[in-house]
Amino acid sequence: MAYPKFESILLEKDKEYPKVTYLTLNRPDKNNCISIGEEYMTGDIKKAMWEINHDDDCNVVIFKGAGKNFCAGFDLSMVYRVYGGAKGVKPSQRIRLQTDQDQLYGFPQAILDCNKVVMVQVQGWAIEAGLYITKAADIVVCADNAKFSQMGQRLAFGGLPTLPIELVMGHTKKVEEILLTGRTISGKEAEEAGYVTKSVPEEDLESEVHNLAAAISLLPRDCVVMGKFARRHMLDRLGLTNLKEVILYHTFSTNLKYSDDERELMFIRDRESMGEREAFHKMHEKYEERLNRTKYFRSYRPEKKK
Repeated sequence: MAYPKFESILLEKDKEYPKVTYLTLNRPDKNNCISIGEEYMTGDIKKAMWEINHDDDCNVVIFKGAGKNFCAGFDLSMVYRVYGGAKGVKPSQRIRLQTDQDQLYGFPQAILDCNKVVMVQVQGWAIEAGLYITKAADIVVCADNAKFSQMGQRLAFGGLPTLPIELVMGHTKKVEEILLTGRTISGKEAEEAGYVTKSVPEEDLESEVHNLAAAISLLPRDCVVMGKFARRHMLDRLGLTNLKEVILYHTFSTNLKYSDDERELMFIRDRESMGEREAFHKMHEKYEERLNRTKYFRSYRPEKKK
């Protein structure tokens, strides 16, 4: 089966093991941040999942990120603006809700609905919406020095689970703390929290994922699909893959009212005057300054190689 070409991702077969397919987030100049819309990355991922489901010669799909980082979250130049929001323009609840349903949560829903084994290989940063992918996957392998963060929680969400399943996929109290603080954790801590399956030395990441996928790809086609469907059915019955609640609460959360003493950290306002990058750093510097007063809840900062 020949895969179609996409604008923001690459979909290609493994040269050694044809039952393994790689889906590569391909915006390395933007740290693979996820653009929003049917003609952008959210739409490309949804279409790619359809291709994977209908490829009878695929048993395993591996999500990767081109370049040094896996994914830097949603494209901050599109956040809020994708609803039609602008200076002096407040988008309606119905437009927010539809966009959240179709795009912001439409693409992880497509990953959850994949009938093949979904693996993720994480190097460098995995931020916010990049973690939607890891949470919707079956197996996640990361580098020990990978950096995971729910920084977007500081923007509007205050601990909102991005996927219900994350509250039971590991240690619930640990996950709640990571959501609330938005702090950065290492690959090793991500494994301890249940965010990932295994954390390995960076130099072993590529080969470890490749060889694990090769082993899993030996399973019979029916075995892969029926096993995946059974797991998803059980998760569905528990309500852990139903995204309706988080879609609704995400819509509510993008309609926050800031009090006068809270406006200093309004990313949406600051973005208009100083740009995405500067507004992003301004907001997070304040949070990191407060976290650094603690001993045990500081953000992970890997040591620089000499």
